[in-house]
Amino acid sequence: MATVAIGAAGGTVIITILLILAYLLYVALPLMSVAKLAAPSSQKLPLETEVVVAGGRLLKLPAGIVTPNGRLRSTDQHTVYLSGHDLYVLTTPALVAEEGQEIAELELRLRIRVGAVSSQNLSIASVGPRLLYAFFDEEGRLVAGEVNTSIDDEAAVHRFAPLDGLLAGGVIRVDAASRTIVVVKDRSYVWWQPNREAERAVRGSLEGLDSPSKRVAWGPNYETLLIVDELNQLHRFDVARPSLPSLGEPQPTFMQVRWLKSESRRRVSYLLGEDGELAVVVPSSGEELLRRTVPELAGTGDFGIVADGSAVYRITDADLISVGIRNPFPETGWRSLWLPQWFGAYDAPAHFWHPDGAAIGALSKLSLSPLLFGTFKAALYGMLLAVPLALGAAVYTGYFLPPRIRNRIKPSIEILEAFPTVVLGFIAGLWLAPLLLDYLLPILLLPVLLLGLPILLSLIHLLLQLLSPRFQRRPPRMAIVAIVYLAAVALLVMNASYFESWLFEVSLRDWLWREWGIAYEQRNALLVGMAMGVAITPVMFSIVEDSIFAVPRSLSDGSLALGATRWQSLARVVLPAASPAILSALLIGLARGLGETMIVLLATGNTPLMDPGAFSGLRSLSASIAVELPEAGSESVQFRLLFLAALVLFGLTFILNTVAELFRQRLRYAYANR
Repeated sequence: MATVAIGAAGGTVIITILLILAYLLYVALPLMSVAKLAAPSSQKLPLETEVVVAGGRLLKLPAGIVTPNGRLRSTDQHTVYLSGHDLYVLTTPALVAEEGQEIAELELRLRIRVGAVSSQNLSIASVGPRLLYAFFDEEGRLVAGEVNTSIDDEAAVHRFAPLDGLLAGGVIRVDAASRTIVVVKDRSYVWWQPNREAERAVRGSLEGLDSPSKRVAWGPNYETLLIVDELNQLHRFDVARPSLPSLGEPQPTFMQVRWLKSESRRRVSYLLGEDGELAVVVPSSGEELLRRTVPELAGTGDFGIVADGSAVYRITDADLISVGIRNPFPETGWRSLWLPQWFGAYDAPAHFWHPDGAAIGALSKLSLSPLLFGTFKAALYGMLLAVPLALGAAVYTGYFLPPRIRNRIKPSIEILEAFPTVVLGFIAGLWLAPLLLDYLLPILLLPVLLLGLPILLSLIHLLLQLLSPRFQRRPPRMAIVAIVYLAAVALLVMNASYFESWLFEVSLRDWLWREWGIAYEQRNALLVGMAMGVAITPVMFSIVEDSIFAVPRSLSDGSLALGATRWQSLARVVLPAASPAILSALLIGLARGLGETMIVLLATGNTPLMDPGAFSGLRSLSASIAVELPEAGSESVQFRLLFLAALVLFGLTFILNTVAELFRQRLRYAYANR
């Protein structure tokens, strides 16, 4: 019965682990799904001249404003119709059914007299109730205005002073959120931010553009400007800076691009070729999610995408042709998750983890590399403290101490393994962090000072032996030297601020920033390493101590009988014999550090940085899961990415623990019959 019960318990553990792995894969694997196209659909447009199409929707304009040469522009919030010399701002209060079609009944909000204008150059953008428009007038001047659609009279309109003769006839793109207007013509551009207090207009050349521009569009969420040149290469430019610097190398499109558009809520762009070839790409990472020829999209007409990126459409005089796209997770490819990317408003490509889009730009940045880097960083800094403590204590306890004292010391150290890590993190974050800030210099020097004591005693002993032969027979008493040395160390610790001002004229923290540009954060990797080192020391100590004590005494006794000292026996016999278990302890300690949550959560700033410095913060995989999972939607990209992070963490710890157990079994089998 005992055999069956033990076997069933072991099998249950294995099955539980497999079920955990299966569930992690079940949630995370959809992130790897590829984009797919649905079968094209077509619907006849109503014959009424007042019904138009924008954003994939049928829009019914108010009677009396429709003209044969009218031009429609639409955003998610507003619709603008240019008819003659008037600009009509309309809103969509509701959807009504008319003859089986879903037609948005537009309501006239404002009528703005704009004068003669080329309708092909009209560009609009809106954010909330604010609408920004720009166009070239009949004299080639760049005219812009801003409308507050929450106001019904002329006070809602603010006209900016026009700019004369700047790239007349070029392509205009406007962003209402940043009040930025960009005009592109060939290789030249105008970057303009009209404002009531000041007006800034910058004119320049697009560096890196190999040939004249052919297609111009905003990148996702207006962060970048996408330009396809005559060589059909896709370029990205940073519109947050007036110089419009190029972001990385151009990306070949391998098609004759006739249309270019980006989503506003995700980092996805769409390119359409002359023969109906459709490509879906992520410009920031350079990944191509889909490339398919759709004959229904070939030919003339107006092209567009719906707001959520679920369809691409072509509008002809009589038909609305729509092609559905299933692309739920476009930003979770290999490059997006693990390789550096170059976003707008940043000076260089890098890794960023901002799933809520709260950083620069409103779109999320979903690289898992900072979390994986922070996980290893926290574990390695913890190992820097735990390895010397655990190995030193294990060697002394397992080899040098008498068995009677060992039986008391060993359980006392092992019981520390049951100490809650949340308490360690709490102590590190609230008590040790300010203490480390106040005594930074002596704490950094403490390992050197502690190692200096035995070195100093050894040098004094060697010097005395050279001076007098009697010290070779009887070592001198070093208690006085040790007391004086420790008193000097205590004096340094108690007067840390005085010594810092004497050495650096300012505090060590300010000196590091002034001389080396190193920013000291109060919750940093050094603090995490000290707390985590205490947490993982007991488990490493227990494994190493058991392995050293398990080495047969006959081996060390034989080396001692041959004339070796105890230190020589330890270094050349005991430690090599116990080396598999020592390596196993190191791997288990590393795995324990990788999976630690509460210490990293409480003792760091939880900043997803890829800085290896000891004074900077970090964010680990486990801490992100603990913090973000309760607030992530069950079907959101963030939710599935956190499960992917858990899968990566599961794999790392499983591999390390498995390898460690194999090393332990090697030692066990080696001495099973001795």
